[in-house]
Amino acid sequence: MNIMTVGRIVEDLISRGILQERGTEAGSQAGRPPRLLSLDRDRLLCVSLFLDRDMLHLGVVDPVGQMRVYEALPVPEGDFLPGRVVPWMADCLGQFLDRQQILHPCRTVGVVVPGILDIGKGEMVFSANFQWGRVPLLEQLRERLPDCNFIVENDVKAVAVAEHQFGNIRDFQNVVALNIGDGIGAAVILNGEIYRGKDNLAGEIGHVILSPAGKICECGKVGCLQTYLSQRTVLAEARAVYPDINLPKLYELYQQGEPFASALLNQVGEYISIAINLLANTYAPEVVLLCGSMMRQGSVLPQIVSGIYQEKLNQYMKDTFQLRFERFGTTGHLVGGGVLAMRQVLQQLCG
Repeated sequence: MNIMTVGRIVEDLISRGILQERGTEAGSQAGRPPRLLSLDRDRLLCVSLFLDRDMLHLGVVDPVGQMRVYEALPVPEGDFLPGRVVPWMADCLGQFLDRQQILHPCRTVGVVVPGILDIGKGEMVFSANFQWGRVPLLEQLRERLPDCNFIVENDVKAVAVAEHQFGNIRDFQNVVALNIGDGIGAAVILNGEIYRGKDNLAGEIGHVILSPAGKICECGKVGCLQTYLSQRTVLAEARAVYPDINLPKLYELYQQGEPFASALLNQVGEYISIAINLLANTYAPEVVLLCGSMMRQGSVLPQIVSGIYQEKLNQYMKDTFQLRFERFGTTGHLVGGGVLAMRQVLQQLCG
């Protein structure tokens, strides 16, 4: 942009209260001295939401990635169908926006969900976790909240954006984020930007087939990585021995040296290491970032993976990348959604 365009944008942002003048900078250069500007963090707030099978997470994010407000609401009991859940989600969002009027957040909302998304149409093409297909998310949200703008993003890509902007991979340009949770997915950042691939399909590593004679996946195929590694798969296997067990209890048994828990979680660590090797060979990143619900519920799984992942690497890949873990946890989805909403707002302001 030329200097006149930059000046116009700056004046517009000052008039809106987003930028504030802090005086001028003294110096020896000729002409008008440069103005010192600062960002008013209270005038550029964006709302984001993240939906999983159990909870709806809502937040207000400021320009430096801080959560100003956070709420979590349980998904109502009953069939998890888009005809029930999406209207409920829209109503919850509308009530949340009404409660945040004192903060004056922008009316652009980042909507974060798992699955394959058509970003342009705002449509959920398919979500194995939800068992939803061809759901026009943004169309349905706009019908109930016509005063809002929306931007939709995949959950793992949103975490990658948050961590790259403000978290544990902010100093790197080529990164892969690997999510280990209810589903298995990856997000790739190349040269500082999210790599989407054709039809936004990049990163669907959970549906890479490891064994044609393996378990049936939610996607309908057999032997997908997700059938060996997801939180639901691991707990289903653990409950064959311990019917009421949850993930923290399984980790506790591992720390106590219980043989079954040790064998199961060491196997999970092996599969995670295989996934890391696959991603490292495919993208040659500077960092592989591990995130997701299985990684953030205690230190057991991160310690297992840290101790064994290099055993699965090809010799030429060793020491070519760092292994790191997410900073934000669950709120990373909201921070990423807020960042993307904020970018859209700034693009609109800058014309």
